[in-house]
Amino acid sequence: MTNAAAQPEPDHRILYLRALDPEGDLPLRPADLEPVRAALAAAGRTGDAVPGRAADPEELTAATRAWAAAAREPFARALAGPDNGPAVRCVLLNCAPLALSAGAWLQWLSGSGNAETPLALRVLTLYAADVGVGYAEADRGSDYSRLLHRHRVEEPLARIRLAANERVESFSFRLPAMLLALSRLPGAFLPELLGADLCLRSVGLLPPLAALGPEVLDRDEALALDLGSARGEPAATALELSTAAARQYLAENGPAGAERLRRGFHWALGELRRWCEALAEETGLSRHPDYEVWRLICTRARQAAVYHARYKLAGRPLGAWFADPGAGPGPFLDALAASPLVRPGRPDASPLLRGLIGPKGPMFRIFTPAEIAVLRRWIAALPADGAVAADGGERTPDDRRALHRAQRSWYLHQERPVPLPAAPDAAPLPRIGVRAAYRALLSRTDTPGLRRYAYDYARRWLARSRYGLDRAPQQLPAVWQGANGLREWLDQAHDRHGSEFAERNVPLPDRADLVDSTLQLAPLIMIDGGWLQGFTDYRLASSPCGQFLFRTYWDELGNGEWELNHPKIYRDLIATMGFDLPPTGSAAFAEWPGFREESFALPVYWLSISRFPQRFQPEILGLNLAMELSGVGGSYRSARAGLKHHGFSTQFVDLHNTIDNVATGHSAWAADAIDSYLADLPGMVGPQQEAAVWERVRAGYRSLNPPEGTVADLYAALNVTLKNPN
Repeated sequence: MTNAAAQPEPDHRILYLRALDPEGDLPLRPADLEPVRAALAAAGRTGDAVPGRAADPEELTAATRAWAAAAREPFARALAGPDNGPAVRCVLLNCAPLALSAGAWLQWLSGSGNAETPLALRVLTLYAADVGVGYAEADRGSDYSRLLHRHRVEEPLARIRLAANERVESFSFRLPAMLLALSRLPGAFLPELLGADLCLRSVGLLPPLAALGPEVLDRDEALALDLGSARGEPAATALELSTAAARQYLAENGPAGAERLRRGFHWALGELRRWCEALAEETGLSRHPDYEVWRLICTRARQAAVYHARYKLAGRPLGAWFADPGAGPGPFLDALAASPLVRPGRPDASPLLRGLIGPKGPMFRIFTPAEIAVLRRWIAALPADGAVAADGGERTPDDRRALHRAQRSWYLHQERPVPLPAAPDAAPLPRIGVRAAYRALLSRTDTPGLRRYAYDYARRWLARSRYGLDRAPQQLPAVWQGANGLREWLDQAHDRHGSEFAERNVPLPDRADLVDSTLQLAPLIMIDGGWLQGFTDYRLASSPCGQFLFRTYWDELGNGEWELNHPKIYRDLIATMGFDLPPTGSAAFAEWPGFREESFALPVYWLSISRFPQRFQPEILGLNLAMELSGVGGSYRSARAGLKHHGFSTQFVDLHNTIDNVATGHSAWAADAIDSYLADLPGMVGPQQEAAVWERVRAGYRSLNPPEGTVADLYAALNVTLKNPN
């Protein structure tokens, strides 16, 4: 076995699970990422993963494609011939940790602090294709899950079941775990992630999968799982989009940035190479006649040792054999094959399968049907002399030693896990103002204190929003009508907006008041969609409910087109009013003296609640509906009249009055997201929960304009937006 497989690395399974959680214990401690930093540094020193040391994307890509083609050959040999089921299963399971999270390493590279930058938009375009924006369960990971389901491989949709699956080698979690961990620290590892992404797109279809025959992986499936292929609407391939993002970064960051991007590329390819070498050997071993049954014995040894103290196998208690499977497969399997339990070559005549596991046997239902099939195949292949298998496979001493070495590593991992330490308790931040909080929350990198601040801020805001909710006018109905959903209520709210606009004779605003109100909304509008940024998480972006929210976020940022990016359009509007605002993510923006303190209150709430897309999902759903419906048919039209009267562009309000529409736009998606979430709720938490969750949705809806707050006072004075959220 290679060193990658021989050294047990149990923490990568746990790191994989932790990094999949959008609200998990991240950022990691420095010690947790030390192996990643060391590997990156080593890649920077040697640069030996591909020939040459250039940072040019095309040169790196060409060399990588040549490596990937060569890397398929060992798998093709291991998979060749009949009776290759164990080898196919080995490949499919060990590709799962990476394939089920394909593209997830990009999940936090865009956020409110960089939402209008060309680089963030390029990355988001690539990521939107990975998650199948606009469709539920259309992400690359779901494509792979359907492949596993088609071949009746253990369903690993529940990621904790995948990490606990003893048939998935520990080394198969190493690269995806580290990529996912780095994705939660985008501020520290942006160029390395871009380099790693370029590497993975260059490889395309993972070499183990590329070696599978068309009877396992058909042409359409192979294309869907090819990380460099095109997906959805973009005409460009994923490799082309990744190359464009890399070039954008290189153009903006010079030689130092180029070195870090190249280092990330070489690191990822080095990890892929080591993984392929280890998995190729494991795949070859899976064709060994003893492989599957020995794996089964190791899996059940701990429990079986308790119940088999009396039965003797080769003069030794069977429980003692089970207590020490680390001694290797040779003596144990030879003793089992020679025992009265087994009739070599005759599984139907073997007492192990004939009586012990039957309905009246002491081992009834101990083995699954798949495990019984493993035992049956092993017995059928046993020759009378134990030297040559019935299928022609040889049990040579070298084969047995290799099998022992592989299983010893796996067994040590199973029995001696080394869990990651728990993250420290979150201490609250020192008392800070909303400007400082706004600046800190624009970053997607957390600290325990910042996470605590955001949670407390969101809770306080929502508590205020719940006050007097049942008496508040123009709110969501008191009861959710599951049979009809929210579409009828949505149409009624839109009708009311139109009637109010027609009946009101709102005077045109004074130019100075219009400019001031537009300016005070900048901290809010420059993070347009910010309340939804938590739904860029890979698991949420393509879920039946979350796909509506990610699609809305993607739309708010212009679907990757800079000219349609809402913050950019608003910045242009403010520029025509005579103000050149600093970059949104800069300290200068938060401290800009033209903004009043109260202009940051609602934006900080958006940024705070967005950090908890699971914990506050009902409230975010309600807030999203309030936000998308707020100006449609009414205040956007009033705002347009004021802007046009004073000679300013109306593009921003015109755009929102159309894309937020209640038939096919953001308002409709927001209502559908709520209906989808509540309809699925009984299956998630049991029946009779809709009423309690609906109250949380209602509080979230009202939280756009809570009572007795500075936000309500601010909006009361504005002619450009959001006075009434419905």
